[in-house]
Amino acid sequence: MEELVLDNPRLQAFYDKSTERIVGRLKKDTDLFTGIKEVCEHFNIRAGQFQCLGSLKYATFLQVAKGDREGLIKYSPKVQTKSEVEIISGVGFIGVNQQDELDLHFHGTVVDCDKRIDGGHFIEGENQTAITVEFMILPLKDVVLTRKNDEIFNVPVFTFKQKEA
Repeated sequence: MEELVLDNPRLQAFYDKSTERIVGRLKKDTDLFTGIKEVCEHFNIRAGQFQCLGSLKYATFLQVAKGDREGLIKYSPKVQTKSEVEIISGVGFIGVNQQDELDLHFHGTVVDCDKRIDGGHFIEGENQTAITVEFMILPLKDVVLTRKNDEIFNVPVFTFKQKEA
């Protein structure tokens, strides 16, 4: 029988049968991506959407920048806040890469200790929880999200298709 609760020193999560959603929190020093992936692995989630709010020791992300030609965009060099931040809003997708490993795509808005608002495309392994990050995961059962390079911009994006029976 599936374990419906995950409780360990770094994170906590609970599966709500009636809504088929997972709710929980990442505890101090847990990376945002690592924690969400661990919850997904525990509950066997391979596709879905998640949202969160909470505090990070710092936020590390990329931002959109103008490309080399008209109409093209690229990502900025890595941006890291200079202090702790609160995630004001954050939303992401859960899928897999071409090696069938869990992959997350997350964008968030943060406010730092100097009241500066910033945000962008967060980077895996570089966003450690300060106090808590509370999240909700909305699993998808009949859709496959696979990260592949976009044919125009040559950056990895999720592609969507119906799960085969």
